[in-house]
Amino acid sequence: MAKHIVKNIAAVNAANSVEAKTFDSASFARGENEANLHDQAFETKPVSFLQDSFRRFAKNKGSIAAAIVILIIALFGLIVPIASPMAHVDPVHYPQGYSDANFSFVTPCLEIFHGSGFWDGSKKVTLNANAYRALQLDDSNHARYYGEGVRNQGKLGEVTYSVRVDTYAIGNKVVTVDSSVFEKVYAENKRLIAAGKKSIMKPLIDYTAYVDAYVEKMEKDGQGATIIASIKDKMTNYYAQNASVYYALSAQRSDGSYQDSIFYPANKDMERTSNNDQVAPLYSSSLYEEHNGQYTIRVDYFDYFTLVRGFKPYYAFGANEQGQDLFLRLAQGTRFSLLLGIGISAINLVIGLIWGAVSGYYGGNVDLVMERVTDIIANIPSIVILTVASIQFGHNAELKAAIGEQGVIVLAFLLAFVYSGWVGVAGTTRMQFYRFKGQEYVLASRTLGAKDRRLIFRHILPNAAGTLVTSSVLMIPGVIFSESSLSYLGIISFRSVGLSSIGVLLDEGNGNLQSNPHVLLFPCLIISLLMISFNLFGNGLRDAFNTSLKGAED
Repeated sequence: MAKHIVKNIAAVNAANSVEAKTFDSASFARGENEANLHDQAFETKPVSFLQDSFRRFAKNKGSIAAAIVILIIALFGLIVPIASPMAHVDPVHYPQGYSDANFSFVTPCLEIFHGSGFWDGSKKVTLNANAYRALQLDDSNHARYYGEGVRNQGKLGEVTYSVRVDTYAIGNKVVTVDSSVFEKVYAENKRLIAAGKKSIMKPLIDYTAYVDAYVEKMEKDGQGATIIASIKDKMTNYYAQNASVYYALSAQRSDGSYQDSIFYPANKDMERTSNNDQVAPLYSSSLYEEHNGQYTIRVDYFDYFTLVRGFKPYYAFGANEQGQDLFLRLAQGTRFSLLLGIGISAINLVIGLIWGAVSGYYGGNVDLVMERVTDIIANIPSIVILTVASIQFGHNAELKAAIGEQGVIVLAFLLAFVYSGWVGVAGTTRMQFYRFKGQEYVLASRTLGAKDRRLIFRHILPNAAGTLVTSSVLMIPGVIFSESSLSYLGIISFRSVGLSSIGVLLDEGNGNLQSNPHVLLFPCLIISLLMISFNLFGNGLRDAFNTSLKGAED
């Protein structure tokens, strides 16, 4: 059998062999190309690992869009606290940052849209006849509502009006100022009057004599002392608390009886007309009162605020209950939450990377001991650490004096989330090292004399980078969400030390969903965009840094 195979091979070689032949010189021609033949140099430049990863990341449109959204939110948090005039108010008058309770719960407004019906600071409300009449009789510089109210007749005969009010036109207010502010307002008031424009200062209201006269009228009508005293007190408080009410009020019903819960314009004809000429004004003869260097004045508050503060009180995202600008506070809260999330994630990444690399690379007893330590740490809840740290740090006078109350609560939160936050990163790193440390290229490098440090950082980590980067990026929204949850539930209180975060804003919006939804809407929108964008961004980074997927998209 073997001899037969050898014969067949010999036959094939004989058939394919070339016999020696003789050729003359005419059978050959000299080539025209006399250039030297050599290897051509590469025209492309070498691409590093990071350059290649970025190139593949750029092909993922969803991740690019998510990165842009994150960048816009980050710039929003960085630029607005610097550029907004409301962030640079006098710290003496505003120790907790800008706020003005007179603009409590004003709705979102952009000045360019003011009066348009869209994002213009208006709000549809339903008012009783008395409240609607008070808006009609307002003597401030700005219309309190748009159009005419729609009259509604209730089943029990009550009359209400549906009207779209301007939440920024808050009418006249009585304020007490020092001499410097008074001189500024008084000079501007004179200038406006000379120019034929509406003045900022309004005559003070002298309602005392009228209320006394009204008490005498009730006594003549035979009313009891109890109802008279109640009406006097409530009417006095009503005038004191409503500076826009400059006309005579009455507590007498159309049937002649008295009540101490609702007050009507004294002239009944005013209930059917908005002509202010029919108002019986209770103006004082003076525009101001001076006492010990303090001046009491009655002003159109919107114009007064604009003059004294130097900017118009328009809030792009509206205001909360304290009259704080939500646009500014959301920017400050976003900046704080992002810095907190990025800082904690970076610390956890470094600790987890070192711990997991040592554990996974060396294995054996080293890995066994380190894993048991990790198990102990991971089974202590972060909320326990947070509670203990807050109590201990809060009672440490030296620490509080060194870093302040804000620093104490931030340090407690940082410790709680760093204490066990790196465990997940360490586990992922350890798993990746077990996966790659036995690969052929690692064994080849070790055979050639590569040291442990080179094997870890040059050969194993780059291949594990995709999973590790994804874990660290996704840790950022996790920290932000945890902080928001704890602040919303009241477990930690950044607001008590004057800090603003997304969680604090969510907590402030709790209970206002129906009456003032804008207080809760914008923080929810920001945290939702951050959660979605960070997840898409992290997935894109994972695919870009995963060397096993190189070329898969081509």
